[in-house]
Amino acid sequence: MSLADYAVRKYDFLAFQGATPNGEAQLDMALYSGQTAGKICVGAQKLTQRWVLEFLTEKGSMPGLPDRGCDFMAAVRQGRLRTQLNVEQSFYASALRVRTALQLEEYDAMPADERLDDAELLSVVIGPGYLNLRVAISSVAGDARTIILPVETLP
Repeated sequence: MSLADYAVRKYDFLAFQGATPNGEAQLDMALYSGQTAGKICVGAQKLTQRWVLEFLTEKGSMPGLPDRGCDFMAAVRQGRLRTQLNVEQSFYASALRVRTALQLEEYDAMPADERLDDAELLSVVIGPGYLNLRVAISSVAGDARTIILPVETLP
């Protein structure tokens, strides 16, 4: 995208720094660094960021916005995700809640690459003290981003 493409869009500040166009990269959660005063994002990257933030927010954890987030992280914190089936059920219930919340924020003039179509759980790795979720986030425009969410769990 060129700078002109950003002029006609609403953008978000980039919360997850270090993404690469190809391959896997560990991201840092930071709004700015020693090298920049902050970055912005639009398109599929903005959609993915919106989805991740909503999914990782525990429902009821935001004063003034008690309906934001979902129950996935509560299930993690309570130690209820011990099997593949537990993780899949919790993921899809939470992903449905996230989809509903994000679609309620969408408006007619919003670019199609920033509108959520689906979130699909591609794989789960359960280890001692962690879960790794590989998730594909797709937009109405057909763009998709695959992310890996490392989630710390109770041992």
